[in-house]
Amino acid sequence: MSRPPPPPPTTNKDQQHQNPSLQEINIKVFGKKSAMQLIQSGEKERLKELLRERLLECGWIDEMKALCRFFLLFIYNYFYELLSLLLLG
Repeated sequence: MSRPPPPPPTTNKDQQHQNPSLQEINIKVFGKKSAMQLIQSGEKERLKELLRERLLECGWIDEMKALCRFFLLFIYNYFYELLSLLLLG
């Protein structure tokens, strides 16, 4: 049984295309002039606040805080154990 060939490696240009910046997304969705109008009119801030409220309602922000705390404790414990082993031998 033969395996399929691996996918070709991604180039830096491919990665930029896959992960557009927030400004690039704004321009693609609203157009350059409209994105500036959103900022100038204050509508962008209103939309950000609406998004924040919706994320709070569904509990996403609390989940992210808990997940970050878990990872920080995990990393802290890992490095504490590693330093203990290195220093105490």
